[in-house]
Amino acid sequence: MVVVAVGLVVVTQTGRDGNRSGLPWASGVYPENGTPAAAAAFAAWRGRPLDVVDAWSARATWAQIVDPGWLYKRWLGQPYIMAFGVPMLPADVPGVSLSACAEGAYDAYWREFGTVISSYGLGTSIIRLGWEFNGNWYVWDATNPAVWARCWQQIVTSARTTAPKLRWDWDVNRGVSPGLSNPVLAYPGNAYVSMIGVDSYDSWPAATTAAGWQEQLNGPQGLNYWLKFAKAHGKLLSVPEWGNITTGSGAGGDDARYVTDMRAFFAAHAADIAFECNFQGSQSTTGASYGPGTSVPAASSAYKAGF
Repeated sequence: MVVVAVGLVVVTQTGRDGNRSGLPWASGVYPENGTPAAAAAFAAWRGRPLDVVDAWSARATWAQIVDPGWLYKRWLGQPYIMAFGVPMLPADVPGVSLSACAEGAYDAYWREFGTVISSYGLGTSIIRLGWEFNGNWYVWDATNPAVWARCWQQIVTSARTTAPKLRWDWDVNRGVSPGLSNPVLAYPGNAYVSMIGVDSYDSWPAATTAAGWQEQLNGPQGLNYWLKFAKAHGKLLSVPEWGNITTGSGAGGDDARYVTDMRAFFAAHAADIAFECNFQGSQSTTGASYGPGTSVPAASSAYKAGF
């Protein structure tokens, strides 16, 4: 086990000897329909247990963010580390803002968030707060990074009063993204962060060529950039979302090379990896599903062989 200091809280991060998967890093999935049955089916298909499962609540209102009881009941008692994607702001509440958050206007919501998640026995979960904030596709995008960082600090400080053992994943989108070109400007400080995360799909550019993979790995704000950043801050690196992309411009499609390259990255840096989760999604959404009837048979086979 690897013990990681997180501000005033010491938490135990799953390490080489504690993984149910038997892999030298914690390995997981977002199951296609987001249920324990789907997670179990995925584990059975790949022939190896899961360590981690990604999940999200709805995000329209404060109530949906603070008290997603349906979601916590779904995963209560399951044998996984849970990594919950948690919005910093509700999408459909007029007048909410990161600046108000930074001034403490929403602290009561976050204290309640901690109380609720702890009440379901999930108080040691990983919280991917405001994930992919360097993009421009969520209401919490960090166009003002200093304000964004203060908002993060307020949220973590408030939630820790009621859920002190939650683990906080500061999670960027790989590559130079359209919302905030330099995400480091929004880093809230080591005391407020448990691990550094990077979401990295097979697109922009695809890894169908050696040059494409090298861009993903060593290009601006690529995987190695964030690995180095995490190590410099005494944190492990998570890859909470990765997977094949079958639709849209820049998609890699049925790209087995990408899967084997990602596995090689995890294996080479296992001691520095907090966890990884492959995103299983239908062709109409981000990602592509593996297993029987898959639209990406080569990638699916590569995953099953490697994971």
